Amino acid sequence: MIETERLLIRYLDQEDIDRLVTYRNKPEVARYQSWNHYSRFEAKGRIRYVQKHPYTGKPKDNTQLAITLKNGTLIGDLHLEVLNRNTVTIGYTLDSTYWGQGYGREAVRGLLEALKEFPQRKVIAYIYRQNDRSRKLLLDLGFHKFDESSFYDDEGYILRLDEEGS
Repeated sequence: MIETERLLIRYLDQEDIDRLVTYRNKPEVARYQSWNHYSRFEAKGRIRYVQKHPYTGKPKDNTQLAITLKNGTLIGDLHLEVLNRNTVTIGYTLDSTYWGQGYGREAVRGLLEALKEFPQRKVIAYIYRQNDRSRKLLLDLGFHKFDESSFYDDEGYILRLDEEGS
């Protein structure tokens, strides 16, 4: 578990299914993600996988973490996937009700701090070009743009955990 000033970050569990499906299916949330519809079946399968495969930081390892307020309210989730011994990718989804309040930045900052305990030194995040909020979040946290794709209409950002200021 990761604790920040206002948040707790933990593995997703079965009690999260309804909230996860609800906020992931909001049109304004799904707009910046790779899905159009997120089903209960997908949520149940993902949570089952996460519960059976704790994150270890080894290549091909991946997990989904719940972002909750300290009172337990699920407000978003974080995705982690290890590409190789040096690099991990992250993704994040936040319920639009909680946008503009600094929760996304706080959650990603907490995650980056926790990732320093693992061997990977490079963190990569891809966002859709239209997602100005995500771009600002990543740049504010010290990420640098390194890639663009016209096929996926996205941009890649990278952060080195061993650089000063990260």
